[in-house]
Amino acid sequence: MRRRALLLVALVLLAACGGTQTVPSDQLVLGAIYPLSGPQSEGGRQELAGVRAALSLSHANVRLQVIDATTPQAASAAVDRLVDTYHVPAILGTYGSTLSVTAAARAERLKTVYWETGAVADPITDQRHYVFRTVATGSALGRMAVTFSHDVLMPRYGLAQPRAVIVRVNDVYGRSVGGGEQDLARSMGVDVVDVIEYSPTAYDASVIAARLAADRADFLWDVSYLDDGVAIWKAILARHVALKGTIGTSSAFCMPAFGERLGSDAIGVYAADKPDGDIAAAALSPAGQKLLAEAKAAYGGPMEIPAVAGFVGGWTLFHDVLPNASGSSESIRAAALRVDVPVGDSINGGGVKFAGAGALDEGQNTRAAAVVGQWQAVGLMRVVYPAAYAS
Repeated sequence: MRRRALLLVALVLLAACGGTQTVPSDQLVLGAIYPLSGPQSEGGRQELAGVRAALSLSHANVRLQVIDATTPQAASAAVDRLVDTYHVPAILGTYGSTLSVTAAARAERLKTVYWETGAVADPITDQRHYVFRTVATGSALGRMAVTFSHDVLMPRYGLAQPRAVIVRVNDVYGRSVGGGEQDLARSMGVDVVDVIEYSPTAYDASVIAARLAADRADFLWDVSYLDDGVAIWKAILARHVALKGTIGTSSAFCMPAFGERLGSDAIGVYAADKPDGDIAAAALSPAGQKLLAEAKAAYGGPMEIPAVAGFVGGWTLFHDVLPNASGSSESIRAAALRVDVPVGDSINGGGVKFAGAGALDEGQNTRAAAVVGQWQAVGLMRVVYPAAYAS
């Protein structure tokens, strides 16, 4: 008896000190891949925290096995580890588009559900069967920037033949957003006079600004990451390039750090992105308003864009999918395709309805929300479009 008692005490102490813990037999283990270190860590941590808030609020009997991944290769390897070692039927991720493209492709090959909560590059859900995404695509954000320019800014200036320039990073994120901008601008009769593509790791901001000045553009649509986006905007201001409107997108112009680094130089700039937690009540149904209040309490602080995106993705999986699935990848996939959340019921003002089997973008949320915000004071961005979201 004494030996058994000592053994029990040792096991309790081991658990308290963070030793190996046995997962309850009825608990579902899911994977989670996010950049928790490196240049994308702030957004990755916020998005994962949003997922965790949704898990806490849903009371789902789920444990997340989290892996930090900062490169596409690491994200792909993380999928293998989660499937081979932990036998997860689904993996959440990934905040960054370059990470998600490889991770989602690997999960697709392994027939494991990949649940994208934040990355926007179009190819993530292109011709996939096991990949689901709750946020808007990059091309949708690009189209939002063009639509806002066409419907709001161009009439303000009475432009008969507006000229636009696209500045974009040369990866899957930049080409997804920029491609959406080019396609919609063409159909609306807006002349895209130049597309300036650059590497975010090797560029000259002054050269980009000089080329933009020579283009004599009315509007700039910018698809950058934070460091290069700030540098390029500083170069544009230093050259006194005259623009009637600048609309950036996610991963730079919408981020609080963009406003912090630029101060008053950010005022007047627009950004097309996903909504944050300061959403207008008019964009939410009563159910959406109630859920947002609960989400904020569970999150424990202001919810920036990645946190809201993570919560929406997590809540959809934990609350709307898993209760209707048996725990296998196939059952999760089938349950996801049946989800039908009305617009306004999600905390970002959108809803959830995934494109069905046979669609080119099968697994993409067709009710994802997107907005345009504007830096209106130092450190203060307000949503200005669409009207229901305007704050």
